[in-house]
Amino acid sequence: MRRLQRHGEGGNISVELGLAMPLLLLMVAGIIDFGMLFWEKHVLTNAAREGARAGARAGTGGTAEQTQGQVRQVVQNYLDRFHVKNDSGAALVLDGSNFSYTWTLGGSGNTVTVALVQIPYRMMLLPNAREIFFGSGTGGPAVFHLNAGTTMAAEWVAPPP
Repeated sequence: MRRLQRHGEGGNISVELGLAMPLLLLMVAGIIDFGMLFWEKHVLTNAAREGARAGARAGTGGTAEQTQGQVRQVVQNYLDRFHVKNDSGAALVLDGSNFSYTWTLGGSGNTVTVALVQIPYRMMLLPNAREIFFGSGTGGPAVFHLNAGTTMAAEWVAPPP
C-alpha cells in the first residue's frame, strides 16, 4: 500500500535530521569525554592504591620496605603505563606539589596514605565543558583537576626511612 504524500512535505525529514544531528553529536561527544574523565579518575585512584600497597608492605625485621621515593616511582610507573598526561599534553611527572606519601603511627595500628592532588585533565571533544557546566566565571583554562587518595593499614612496625 502506498502512502499519499502531500505536495511540499518531501524535505521534512532532512530538515528534522539537520536540526537534531548537532544535538545528537554533542551528546555523543559529551558521553565520550565524560567517560574518559571517569576513566582517568579510575586510573588515578588505582595508582594511589598501588602506591599505598607498596608503602604498606613490611620488609625483613618488620621495617617498611619502600622509601618515599620508591613509592613515588611505583605510582609514576603506573601512571606512565596508562599514559596519563599533564595539561600541556606531556607525560605527567609526580613531584611534591601533586604527590604525597605519609604515614601515621597509632595505637590501633600504623597506616600509610598516598594522595594525588590537582592532576589536570583536559576534555578532548568538548574543550569548553567546564565553562558550559560551571559558568564562565570559573577562570583559568578549561581543565578539570582530579584528586585521588588511598589509606591502608601498614604491615610494618618501624616507619620508612
